[in-house]
Amino acid sequence: MKSQPDFHTRGEIDQMVEGIYRALETTEERLDMRCDDIYFPMDLSISALTSKIEAIQRELVDI
Repeated sequence: MKSQPDFHTRGEIDQMVEGIYRALETTEERLDMRCDDIYFPMDLSISALTSKIEAIQRELVDI
């Protein structure tokens, strides 16, 4: 018994490829964030401190 090959329309193939690229982009974004957390933790800490200092300065201006 012969099995028939799967045929897909161009639209179906485009949707499959689009899904693959979307998954790759998501994976790449996650990897980038993970690498940033590993290799640049000090930058994240400094950014957090800078944000807190700016918030305190705004509070002082209000007072």
